[in-house]
Amino acid sequence: MRLPVPTARGLALQRDLRALLGEASASCDPADLWASSRDCWPRALLWTRAGIAPHPPDLVCWPANVEEVARVVRYAAEHEVAVVPFGGGSGVCGGTVPVRGGIALDLKRLAGAPLLDLAARTVEVEAGLNGQRLEELLNESGATLGHFPANLYSSTVGGWLATRSAGHSSSRYGKVEDLVLSLEAVDGTGQILRTVEGPSTGPDLTQLLVGSEGTLAVITRAKLRCWPKPPAHWLRGVRFPSLEKGLKALRLLQRAGLRPSVARLSDPIDALLAGRGLPGGSAESGALPLPLRFLVRAGQRESVRFLLRAPLLLNGVAESLPSFPLCILGFEGARAVEAEEEGAAALRLCARAGGVDLGPAPGERWLTHRYQESHRAAPLFAAGAFVDTMEVATTWDRLLRLHAAVRNAVAPHAFVFAHFSHSYLEGCSIDFTFLGLAGRAASADQDEAALELEEAEARYDACWKAALSAAAAEGATLSHHHGIGMHKQIFLTREHGEGMRQLRALKRAFDPRGILNPGKLLL
Repeated sequence: MRLPVPTARGLALQRDLRALLGEASASCDPADLWASSRDCWPRALLWTRAGIAPHPPDLVCWPANVEEVARVVRYAAEHEVAVVPFGGGSGVCGGTVPVRGGIALDLKRLAGAPLLDLAARTVEVEAGLNGQRLEELLNESGATLGHFPANLYSSTVGGWLATRSAGHSSSRYGKVEDLVLSLEAVDGTGQILRTVEGPSTGPDLTQLLVGSEGTLAVITRAKLRCWPKPPAHWLRGVRFPSLEKGLKALRLLQRAGLRPSVARLSDPIDALLAGRGLPGGSAESGALPLPLRFLVRAGQRESVRFLLRAPLLLNGVAESLPSFPLCILGFEGARAVEAEEEGAAALRLCARAGGVDLGPAPGERWLTHRYQESHRAAPLFAAGAFVDTMEVATTWDRLLRLHAAVRNAVAPHAFVFAHFSHSYLEGCSIDFTFLGLAGRAASADQDEAALELEEAEARYDACWKAALSAAAAEGATLSHHHGIGMHKQIFLTREHGEGMRQLRALKRAFDPRGILNPGKLLL
């Protein structure tokens, strides 16, 4: 790994910020610069695989409280230095890549004990607190946030708010913008803002900052809704004869007013890879045909790369295999009878759409392994593949067309499958997974590694351009819960139209020097 070299500006920033905040508050050590040079954006993981860090910050800074954040931002505004807020680093869109250098503002020291008021159903928490740690602390007091993103173990509250995060139980508890009551943040002039809790007069400043990805202000604290932790849980797997029937069932659940804690519908290929969509309901990857077994286990590197050289053929093979869409359904309640009654009502609606109850085993297996899916990409990257996800959303009447359009657009570039989750009265989100060829094993020769990276990035970019073009053409959102980051922002004008002019005016109002996460959201 060729670590970044400290710059003259970085050394000057280190001197000034240590004088401002203390000796341990800032560093331009090469290892620290590398750690803050990217998040888990797969394109950035290709950089790591090639042993480079093309966009390091000049300095990493660790403020301990909101006053120190404000001091750093005021200093940066005065000297016109970029400031990029950094949380857990587990985002997948490049939102924390410091494309113009400057200060990586690592907020993980803002992680004091949450202030829980279970009677009021609220918890006040600093932005740097790890998501899993927050949930553990709430559970100790008999509470839950109900927010379980796939990166729960490696994400922070501030990251959730910056990207409009969603969790596995969003159909019951809502996304993070539904949980947030008020915010504390620092704008681009270094002023501390504290928004009004609850319904506000006029425009809602809290919701204006949620999803702004650090471009308008640095979120430092939030008051969130929470609930008593439900003791009763009900889980099932339901198999459907077609994707259309499965989506009909999800729509019926929403229209009936049911609030499942989980409603996750896998398309036939996603169900097949997870071992849940086979005719016999097998949960073993050994029951898969050999080519797909290589992709699931990622142990045979040459086999993985060979398969991904012909993605169109591989997609065709997967589509021809017998498999069925499968929905994981879950309900919660203060008493077992409540969860069981809602579950029974859901099963009746699923049966109207042709669903077959497979019992609790598929649901319990999903619950046990739900956080492992995010970690299965590592062996595939090591085998010479790239893995990425694209989450978009649209109305019920467009979902099937959207699914088909994105699959057809991406199939020549990568192996693709999807699941549907986070459903609402109006529609649902789709999480697509792309698996494409990155290249051979990382080379020690710099010229060869550079060429390998260039080819891998070209394949990756072609895959994303095809996917986003198809999604935009079908009228889908560009993102549902991962944020925008680097790749998706070129399509923002297609989604917001004339609204981009107003967003840029807001940017000038909140951040007149343009120092906060520059190069993101086209701001």
